[in-house]
Amino acid sequence: MTISEMANTEDDDPVRDHTAIGDELYTLFGDQGDLQALQLAIGHYNAALTEDVLDSQCSRSNQLLKLGTALSRRFDLVGDTADLDIAIDCHRVAIDLQTPDSPDVPIMHVKHAQMLMKRFGLHANQPDLDLAIEQYACVSDQTDPTHKAWLVALADTLVTRFSHQGNVRDLSQAIHLYESVVNFDASNAPTFVLGNLSLAHFFRYQQEGDAPDLTSSIAYSTAALDKISSEDQNRSVLLNNLANGLISRFKKLGSTDDLEQAIKSYGCVVELCPAEHKGRLHALSNLASAIMTRYELQASLADLDISLSYFHEALEICPRNHPDRSTLLDNLATTLRKRFERTGDIVDLETAIENHYEALHVLPPSHPHRSDTLCSLGNALQSRFAFQGDPDDLDAAVDRYSEALRLRPPSHPERADLLNNLANLGASALELREGGNDYRLSSHVVLAHAKGLKYELEGDPAMLQAAFQHLDEARSMCTPGCPSLLNIWEEYSRIHLRAYSKAPQSTNRMEEAFRYFRMASTHTSGGSLPKFDVALRWIKEAEIHKHSSALDAHQIALSMFDRHVTMMPSIESRHRIVRKYAASLAVDAASCALRRGLVTLAVEMLEHGRGLLWTYLARFRTPLDDLQSAGEHDCQLASEFLRLSSLLEDAACGAVTEEGLHHYRCLLREWDGVVDQIRLVDGFGDFLLAPSFSKLKEAAKNGPVIITNASRYSCDAVIVHHKHDPIHIPLTDINASDVLRLSSQFRDIATNRDRGRSTERQLTELLRQIWDTVVFPVVKKLESSLHLPKGSRIWWCPTGRFNSIPLHAAGPFSRGEKGLPNHYVSSYTPTLSALLRCQKPRHVINDKTPPRVLAIGQAAPTGGFAKLGTVDEELDSLQSILAPAIPMTRMTGEGATRSESLRAIHSSPWVHLSCHGKQDVTRPLKSCFAMSDGPLMLLDIVRAPSESVQCSEFAFLSACHTAAGDRTTPDEVVHLAAAMQFAGFRGVVGTMWAVDDAVVVNMVSAFYEALLENSPEGLNSEHAALALNTAAKRVDKSVVPLEQRIVFIHIGA
Repeated sequence: MTISEMANTEDDDPVRDHTAIGDELYTLFGDQGDLQALQLAIGHYNAALTEDVLDSQCSRSNQLLKLGTALSRRFDLVGDTADLDIAIDCHRVAIDLQTPDSPDVPIMHVKHAQMLMKRFGLHANQPDLDLAIEQYACVSDQTDPTHKAWLVALADTLVTRFSHQGNVRDLSQAIHLYESVVNFDASNAPTFVLGNLSLAHFFRYQQEGDAPDLTSSIAYSTAALDKISSEDQNRSVLLNNLANGLISRFKKLGSTDDLEQAIKSYGCVVELCPAEHKGRLHALSNLASAIMTRYELQASLADLDISLSYFHEALEICPRNHPDRSTLLDNLATTLRKRFERTGDIVDLETAIENHYEALHVLPPSHPHRSDTLCSLGNALQSRFAFQGDPDDLDAAVDRYSEALRLRPPSHPERADLLNNLANLGASALELREGGNDYRLSSHVVLAHAKGLKYELEGDPAMLQAAFQHLDEARSMCTPGCPSLLNIWEEYSRIHLRAYSKAPQSTNRMEEAFRYFRMASTHTSGGSLPKFDVALRWIKEAEIHKHSSALDAHQIALSMFDRHVTMMPSIESRHRIVRKYAASLAVDAASCALRRGLVTLAVEMLEHGRGLLWTYLARFRTPLDDLQSAGEHDCQLASEFLRLSSLLEDAACGAVTEEGLHHYRCLLREWDGVVDQIRLVDGFGDFLLAPSFSKLKEAAKNGPVIITNASRYSCDAVIVHHKHDPIHIPLTDINASDVLRLSSQFRDIATNRDRGRSTERQLTELLRQIWDTVVFPVVKKLESSLHLPKGSRIWWCPTGRFNSIPLHAAGPFSRGEKGLPNHYVSSYTPTLSALLRCQKPRHVINDKTPPRVLAIGQAAPTGGFAKLGTVDEELDSLQSILAPAIPMTRMTGEGATRSESLRAIHSSPWVHLSCHGKQDVTRPLKSCFAMSDGPLMLLDIVRAPSESVQCSEFAFLSACHTAAGDRTTPDEVVHLAAAMQFAGFRGVVGTMWAVDDAVVVNMVSAFYEALLENSPEGLNSEHAALALNTAAKRVDKSVVPLEQRIVFIHIGA
C-alpha cells in the first residue's frame, strides 16, 4: 500500500486509531526507506499519545517506545539533535511506566543505552555515558549466553568511559565481561570480541604495567588472527594490535624476536592497506616508528633510510588538513636529525628544522601537541648551534623552549577529546591528563639547560641567574624522593661547571658541581641506569678537572651498573646492556686508582667490572660443600641456594618472556634472601661478595698474572703474585690509541688472504712494537723484582683492546735477542676469578686408566660453510700420536650433530674439536661450532650440567676465531674458548683469528707430541701451555707461517 492509499483509507475510516496507522507507516518506511512515511508515522505516534485512548500505563509505555524509536531513526537520517533528545526522553519515561517483570523491559533498556551513546558521540556529556552503562548493566546477565550482544555492548561502553576518565576499574570490568562472552564457547568466540579483549588488556597493561595483561593482549590478538581468513577486512586491525603488544613487550623485556615480529606485523598491515586505503597512513607511520626502534637498538643506517622512506610516503598521502600531519612532520624531522647525528650531513638537519617549523604552522596556537613540537624544534636548533656555532640558533632554541613552557601551565588542559580513536586514547589520553606538573617541571629543566648554554656562549650573568631560577622553580615542585630531582641535580652540576669555566677563580662553583653530581647519582629514587648515566658524566668532568671525587665517581658507577645488570633476566640482555653502556668502565676506573697509587684497589675494580656475564653465571654454580656439612639448618640453606641457583641459571640461558621476567625477578628476590641468610653463618660473611685482593692474588699461586690495562687516561701493567704486593708498571710509551691501532693492524694482517714475506715482515714489526712498549718492561720487572726463572709459567690478563693483541708472541726479532716465548711460557685468563675457578680442587677418582680423548671432526657442515680438506688427516695424525696408550673416540661426518657433540663434550674430560668456528661479531652469544645439522651455539655449551664440570679437563679447539672475542665489549671475553672454560674445562687452547686448514695439522701434531713428552705418565693438562709453546718453535717455519704459529693461545690453569 502506498502513502496516498493509506491516506485515503484513513479518510474513509476515521475510527482507526493513530497507533495502528503509525505502525503501518513505520513498516512502509522500513520496507521502502521513504522518509515521508517516517515523518507521517511520527505524527500519528504523537497524536496517539494525546488523542487515542490508552487503557493502561503499559500501553502508554509502548506508544512512547514506538515514538522514541521512530524519532531516533529520523535523527539517523536527518541529524536533528532535537529528535534524539526527545527519543531519549521517550525511552526513559517508557521504562518508568513498565512493570519490572515485563518481557519488553530488557530491549527497552538496550535501546535507551544505544540512544544515549549516540548523543555522547555528539556532545561527550559524561552523564549520558554513565547512564548508558547503567542501562546496559540492568539487562546484562553474565551467565546467560543469549545476552552475549548486550554484554559486549556494556564492555565496549566501559572501555569508552575508561578512555575519557582513565579509571582502570572500568577496564577490568570490561575485560571480565569480554572474557565471560568468550568463555560461553571459546572455540567459537567472535573475532571482534577477541580483538576488543586484546585491546582492553593492552590498555590496562599501559596503565599498570603488569606482564600478564601484555601476554593476554598478544594471545587474544593471535587467537583472533587464527580465526579469520587472509582476506578478512579486520585482519589489518588485529595485526596492528598484535604489533603494538609485541613492541611493548620488546620495550619491557628487550627480546629482539618481539621487535622483529612487530616489524613484520606492521609490514603486513601496510600490505593489507593498499593505496587509497584509509588505514595506510597510520600503517606506514607505525612501521616507520618500529624500524626506528630497531635503529636505536642496532644503529643500522639502512634502518634509518628505510624508516625515512616510510615516513616520506606517509607524509605524501597525508592531506594538508589531516589532524596527524603535524605528528608525521615531527617524526620525519626527528628521524632526519638522527641521520644527521650519524652522517654529519647538514642537509638532513636543515630539512628536519624545516619540517618542525611546518608542523608548528599546521598546529593552531592552542593545540595540545604544540608544546611537544616546540621542544623538538628547540632540540634541532640546539644541534645546529652545536654544529655551526650560530648564536641565532641558540636564541631561537631558547625562544622555542620558553613558548613551550608557557603552553604547559601547572594545571594541564584536557586533551583526550582531540585524539582520533580508541587505540590512541588508551595509549595517550591518561598520560596527558596526569602530566600537568611533570610537563611544566621538565620544561623548566630544559629551559635552564638552554639558558646555561647561552650563558656559556655570551657570558651574560642574567642568563646564568635565569638558569638557576628555572632549576629552583623545578626543585620547588618536587617532594624529597621525587625521581625528577635526579635530572635537576644533574643540570645544577652542568650550570655550575659552566659558571666555573667563565670564572676559574670561583672554585666554589666547581665544588658545588661535583656535590650535585654525587647527589644525583646516589639519589634515593629513580632507576639504576639513569643514575649510572649521571655517574658517567661525573667521571668525565672529574677527570677533565682532575677533581678528587673522580675515584668515588668510578666506584659509584661500577656499583650502579652492577645493580642494573643483575636485574637483566638473560645473558643476551646483560650482554646488550654491557655493550651499550660499559665498554671501558672498569679499565678507566682501574686507571684512576693506579694514578692515585692504589694498586690493589685497581685490581679489585677490574675484577668487579669485567667479565660480568661469566661472573653472574658463576654465582649460580658456587659449591657449598662446607655449608652442607655444617648442620641441618645450614644444609637446608645450601640446598635452597642450589635449587634457586639452578632455576636462575636456566632462566638466564633461556628465552625471555614477560612471564619469565616476572618469575626471574621473584626467584632473584628469593635467592638474595637465601644469600643474606648464608652470610650470617660463621665463616660465610663474605659469601658471593666482590672478592678482595687477598683472595684474588691466590690466582697467581702457580705463576704471576700480568694485567695489561688500556684506558683513555693511561696504559698500565700490574703484576700479581700470591706472595708479594702487586707491582705497578706504567706503560708510558703506549696509549689507548696506539693499542687500538695495533689491535686493528693485527686483525687486518690475520684476515689478509695474500700472505707472504711482506705480511710476515708487517707482523714482525707489530710484535716488536708490543715487545718494546708492553712486554719487555714486564719481563724486566719479572726478572729484577720477582727473580722469576726462565721457562716459568706466566698468565696474561689483558683488558680492553689488549684482548686482541698476541702478547704471548712478542719479541725483539733481532739476531741474538730472545722473545717472550724463550723467556717464559704464556697462558691467558679472562679474569683472576676465572683462573681461580680453574684451580679449584676436583673430586679425584683413584683410577689409573688413562683418560679417553673425544675427537670431533666436521669437514662438511650445513649452513653454507666451505668444506675443510684436512679434518680427517688431522684426526688421523692425532690418533697415531695417542695410540696405543691413550684411547680416542672419534665422532665425524653425519654423526657429529649438535646434540650428540654437546652430549659427548659434556661427558668427556679431554676434547679435541676440528671444525669450522664462527665468531658472530654483532651477536657474540650466537658464536658457534658448525656441525652436520647446524650450529652448536656458545650458549648451548654454557648450559653444561653441574656434574660435567667435575670431570672436564682440557679442550683443544682447532677452529677459527674460538678465542677472538667481541670487539665492542672485549672485557666480557665472550668467545667459544671462554664458554668451554666456563663449562668446566681447566685448560683450553683456542685461536685468536682464522686458522689455515692447509697447515693446521702441523701445529696440532706438534702440540700433542710435545704434550706426551712432558707427560710420561699420561695426558696432563698442566703441561698444555708448555706443549703449545714448544709446538710453535718446532714446526717447520717454511711450511707454517708466523701468523699460524702464534694463532693458538692457551687459556686457563
